[in-house]
Amino acid sequence: MRQPLAAFCLTLCLAAPVLAATTPDPKTQALSEVRAVERTTANADIPDAADVREYIKLFGYREMLEVEAQRKLDNMVTLARLSHKEFAPDVFDVIGQELGAELATAADEAERQMVAVFQRRFTKADVAYLISVGRDPRMQKVVRLQAAISKDMEAVGERLAESVTAKAGPRIEERLKLLQGGRQL
Repeated sequence: MRQPLAAFCLTLCLAAPVLAATTPDPKTQALSEVRAVERTTANADIPDAADVREYIKLFGYREMLEVEAQRKLDNMVTLARLSHKEFAPDVFDVIGQELGAELATAADEAERQMVAVFQRRFTKADVAYLISVGRDPRMQKVVRLQAAISKDMEAVGERLAESVTAKAGPRIEERLKLLQGGRQL
């Protein structure tokens, strides 16, 4: 069964250059030209990378990304430390330092990816407006407070999770007892 499929794939691969070299009919050619103009026009409204970077900076997106990544890296090191007690503590300090050192370079690449995401989603006018909003002193206050607000919201989320587990806990326990007794839930 694989041989016919492989032969079919090989045929398609060999035929692709020949098919590409054939001249399309005039209707297809005209439609292709219209689409090319549409793409060029659409590309004219793609915001400049420098403007998108300014937007990212004004709203603190890179910093938020780095803080979240550092938190996840710290959690990884903590989990490794807990599960590998046979290693000296300074081993995990070295691991944490190396991961942290790599974060800045990786964040540069992540920022380039963010620029591409925002360029796909926003027009030049969108980014210009967002930059103007981002420069407003009140918005800068919001950006400066994001980390503290996020930390405060973690506590709210933890209390919410505790409330849910406290209320659902007895029901979960009862259902698990039923399962242990062989009953269907």
